[in-house]
Amino acid sequence: MLKRLKNIQTPLKVFISLGIMAFVFLRLDLKEFKEVVSQIDITFWGYAIVLTLAQFFLLSLRWQILINIGQYRMNYLQSLQVTLASFLANTLFIATISGIAVRIALALQYGSSVFKAIFATGIDRFLTLFALTIFSSIFIPSLSNYLDGSMYKNTVIYIGIITFILVVLTPLITLFILKKVPALSKSKGRINSGVRYITILINSRKILFKLILISLVAQLFFFIAIYLLSISASVNLGFLQIMTVLPVITLIASLPISIGGWGVREGAFVYGLGLLGVPMETAFLVSIQIGLISMLTIIFAGIPAILSEHNFYTFKNCFSKK
Repeated sequence: MLKRLKNIQTPLKVFISLGIMAFVFLRLDLKEFKEVVSQIDITFWGYAIVLTLAQFFLLSLRWQILINIGQYRMNYLQSLQVTLASFLANTLFIATISGIAVRIALALQYGSSVFKAIFATGIDRFLTLFALTIFSSIFIPSLSNYLDGSMYKNTVIYIGIITFILVVLTPLITLFILKKVPALSKSKGRINSGVRYITILINSRKILFKLILISLVAQLFFFIAIYLLSISASVNLGFLQIMTVLPVITLIASLPISIGGWGVREGAFVYGLGLLGVPMETAFLVSIQIGLISMLTIIFAGIPAILSEHNFYTFKNCFSKK
């Protein structure tokens, strides 16, 4: 059963991406869309690429901190290579699990234990979602000006549940398990290694503060890049206005139900920016630019990251065994 689900997962994601893209595209005024495309200011692409790279640099710093908790394993350059290689795998092999597999495999190559690599990868993903949720919570009150009562209420409940799970429930459950299950602390081998890793992380407020701050700033760089791309498409909105919907849109687009966010991102941007009065054609163009800039930056920055003999061998091995 699980094998059958795995076999249909990628085709289903392709269907969702193409289906939503086609639905949105068929509703566009093509004449208006061509006019909007002709007015793009390419200058802002350069700024967006620089900010996207800055985001990758910060995410690499986050990974270096996570993988070196308890014992030093990786310098910053190696961490940057691992981060870029994992993003490249996501892009080339159209599946989030590909990036996770590459990240774990490269961590093992640098001497990390299996449990530590898995925990670090999971926490890395958690922190990205955590940052998106925090930004969504900060700006969600402004959405009341653009959504009707029931829609706004449902959105608040949705974001509230996610925030509660990430900010309150997950840390409390983790602390409860570590303190109330003595067998874990007395365990040996790999399980003990994982418990020790989590314990060190939770007990180090300095490390936690750094990780959260890095995650928030990295996400902010991405939001600024999107804002600049919206300016390139002649969107006449201030940064704070766009931030009213941007965190929620990005949170929706990050759901692993499509290929690299394509389709879901376009639908979310057309709806979200539409609430702010942005025409469908312009919102669609902004979303397409985001996808292209992200993809091109990952490819051109990620390929050099796997060119070393060891990294390329590990990268290739992750997929040759499938």
